[in-house]
Parts: sequence; C-alpha cells; structure tokens
Amino acid sequence: MDNAPALGDFVVLCKKTADIDTLWQRALDFFHCHGIAMVSYHIADAAHYGGAHLGIVEDGFPEDWVCHYMDAKLYLVDPIPALASMRTQPFWWSETANLSNLSDEQAAYMEELSASELGDGLALQVYGPKTRDAYVGLGFGTKRPKLSKEQIFQLQCAAQVAHIRYCELTEEIHLNAPRLAPRELEVLRWIARGKSNSVIADIMGISRYTVDTMTRRMFEKLKVNDRTTAAIRGLGAGLLHRNGDSVV
Repeated sequence: MDNAPALGDFVVLCKKTADIDTLWQRALDFFHCHGIAMVSYHIADAAHYGGAHLGIVEDGFPEDWVCHYMDAKLYLVDPIPALASMRTQPFWWSETANLSNLSDEQAAYMEELSASELGDGLALQVYGPKTRDAYVGLGFGTKRPKLSKEQIFQLQCAAQVAHIRYCELTEEIHLNAPRLAPRELEVLRWIARGKSNSVIADIMGISRYTVDTMTRRMFEKLKVNDRTTAAIRGLGAGLLHRNGDSVV
C-alpha cells in the first residue's frame, strides 16, 4: 500500500473521467492498489452500465459465490447493506453481528459468509443527490490488513468520490427513469418476501386482479420480466428497506 496512488490523484482522475466503464476501472485500480481483492457496488441502475446482475456490479468475488448469492436469493437475508445504510462509519463484515440484532436467517447467512473463505472486508455507504445512495463492499480476502482510521477514511472517501461522479455521468438517465407508486412499492416489498399475488391481495385487502395489474405495471417500469429480478433491482435501489430495516 506504500506505493498506492494518493487520494487526491484519484479525485482528479474521477473528475476527468467521461464514461462509466473507465470510471469503474479506475476505481478498481485504486482499490486494488490498496490491497483490496473484491469490490461490490449495489445501486439500482448498475445493470445498465455493465452490471452482470441487476442492482449489483462486482469484481474479484469467486464466480461460484456470486452464483450462489443470486440463485439462493441470499441478497434477501444479507444484513450488511441494510446495516451500512444506517451508519456513517465503515465497519468490518465480521462486526455485523455485534452491531445489529440479526434474525436467525441473517445469522445463518453471516455464518455461511464466514465459512466461505472470502475473508473479511469493509462495508460502507455512499451518498448521492436525491437519495441516490449505494452500498460498497471492499473485500480483502483471507489476509485482513491492519488499517488505521485514516486509511479506512481514505477508502471511504474514494468510494464516495467515485459514486458522486457516477451520479453525475448518469444524471439525465436517472431523471428520466420511471418511479414506482407507493402501492406498487408495497407490492414489491411483499414480492421480495416471497409472497404470491393472491397472498399479497389478502394482506393488502385488495383484489388479486388489482395486484396482478400493479405487478405488471411495476415490471414495465423496472424493465424486468420476473419477480426475482424485480426484487434484486428494488434492493439495489434501496426501495426494500424501510426505516433501515431489511425486508426479511
């Protein structure tokens, strides 16, 4: 890390960057030079700009873990992004259980993460205009370094600068993006919990036909074709957290 680029130089590079792909690569270069092996960036429109999965862009994570995370819908029980959204200070993944009251499912996820050989990493929240916030995960692999508070703050600042530049570069597209109505958001939250449309209709006290209609309209706005993808995009947008609590 002694030869890693200075934060000031990275800020200048970000400001000069004119496209998303270059910005992502420059962010990766900066983090890799600081000993970071894995980077994940969770934001709703990430898939439009290179994300393999709606709501998440990642680099360096083992492919089998990424597939398992998506196929087993671990994003619905992963407590780290929700916890990061409530904290101004970054924290280590391994500190999650001590910083939050985990459900049984969340505790099981943290045990699986600990046993996955991904090692430890830093969780942090970055903030943008009009609540365009995002979660950033920085994984160090099996060798967790001893970082000072100043070093962690520099990593946090770098993530924040890159996120702000991302928001600048995608502002026009974001402003033209469709918005979900409150009732559509409520349906999406229940979908993310695995509820069928008939069950959602009973919970909300409306007809199954109304839920079907809202679901189709929501899919059109989110530009998705299935319930799982809708839930992932909602998570990436922060739509499925209420008062800092996870949907599960």
